[in-house]
Amino acid sequence: MKLAATFNVWGDSIDLLPYSLQNIAPLVDGVIVVYSIQSNYGVKDLRMGNTTFLKSLSGEYLHKVSFFQLEPKLGDAPHANETRKRNYCLDVAREAGYTHILMMDGDEFYKAEEFEQERELIYTNHTAGAVCGTQVYFKKPTLTVGRDHTLVPFIHKITPNLKFGNFPDYPFNLDSQGNAHIDPTRRMNIIDGVYFTDRILMHHYSWVRSDYNMKIENSSAAKNLKKSSIYTDLENAREGEYNEFYRSHLVTCENYFKLPEL
Repeated sequence: MKLAATFNVWGDSIDLLPYSLQNIAPLVDGVIVVYSIQSNYGVKDLRMGNTTFLKSLSGEYLHKVSFFQLEPKLGDAPHANETRKRNYCLDVAREAGYTHILMMDGDEFYKAEEFEQERELIYTNHTAGAVCGTQVYFKKPTLTVGRDHTLVPFIHKITPNLKFGNFPDYPFNLDSQGNAHIDPTRRMNIIDGVYFTDRILMHHYSWVRSDYNMKIENSSAAKNLKKSSIYTDLENAREGEYNEFYRSHLVTCENYFKLPEL
């Protein structure tokens, strides 16, 4: 196995990206970061165009990290741009000789022991890949809504025809009621050989940001977010508070990855 972690990033995840890189770099053979200066709506973050700044985020693992710029096609649907970025990551990994891929965003983390055990199972059992659950954190790295309904693809074997896209038949995407649980930009054109594991979680610090408006205004789900309870939930976020957006009470937790309170 030669495993690449690939990142699809823009400015809204810049706060946590260095921590995520430091988390995953020791667990993989290489890291590929595909970034853009512009969001899918044309908003610019010039920090993302500063190569020196970007490289500084890698810290001691700079030797493992490669950066590639790919700007969105303004006017295209946000999901189309995100899918294009993920497939670009995949193409770079394939051309570099990696045998396996883990697609990530800049606010995602894994516990090392869980990661290493599951990685070994995928390799020794020659499986196509795995899907795992997520735990979401809200406003602070010490506040969580717990397990989310969202699932994410974990490590997958790279094949010549593998690609990302809105493939509804990707394993574990749909539940028995037909509800989707996997981001349409992260599904792959695979229909078997993928298993679900509850031995590992992806820890998603989706709402730990210094600028929530940047995330909301430039999200592919911006229209729905603006109509939701998210602003009220962020304002009221504290232990025991009911979070309408996630339909769960907030509970305190360990700051496992030692993230800053932004």
